[in-house]
Amino acid sequence: MSHFWMSLAFQTWLDRMCVKERRNFLGSYFDVIKAHRPFLVDPDCSITQFSDSVVIARPYDQEQFHAFIGGVATYQRLLLDQGLLCRGGIAVDKHFSNGSFTFSAGLISAYMVESTAARYPRVVVSKDVLDLVFPSLEGVPKGLVKEDDGLLFVDYLGATSRTRPKALVSNVKEIVARLTTSENSSIREKGLWLASYADATLGIAMKGPRFISSQKGNRK
Repeated sequence: MSHFWMSLAFQTWLDRMCVKERRNFLGSYFDVIKAHRPFLVDPDCSITQFSDSVVIARPYDQEQFHAFIGGVATYQRLLLDQGLLCRGGIAVDKHFSNGSFTFSAGLISAYMVESTAARYPRVVVSKDVLDLVFPSLEGVPKGLVKEDDGLLFVDYLGATSRTRPKALVSNVKEIVARLTTSENSSIREKGLWLASYADATLGIAMKGPRFISSQKGNRK
């Protein structure tokens, strides 16, 4: 049976930020897993954890797609409230698991989306899933955001913006400030991306000017 597969993976750039507080990081991470009821109460949904990655799967059902990405958005918001970010992919393909053994083309597909396309703190929906769920897609489906690279990802800020909105803005600002002051250029890039996404979705202004010229104010 075909399954939706989502792979959420904390990358090493985030893990390095938490080296001094690894126990707090892991504690927060597992608290989110245990608290994420949208998936835990779905009898058709399975959650597999290994290291700093999570795989969530359910049988393919077109009518359940929006509920599924809504659960993904909630999961990402719970992580964000703990000061954590993730990137991932949603794919659809064959899957078999009996509890002790798993063989899954869906997992491989989801991992490929996460590792080659997501890049930033976002969960990208594969083209195969979009073609399957929206065979005549026009515009941007509810619950998703389309970026200028042509990819659609789960709108976790927009979908949860009415839930503790002040806390959401505060947490985003704190994370952006932490990432954009990193000595690692890759981490700074992800912080700037999050700032741009928050500016567009939440209507705030966090991303400053990219270039500051020494000539500004000196022109005659």
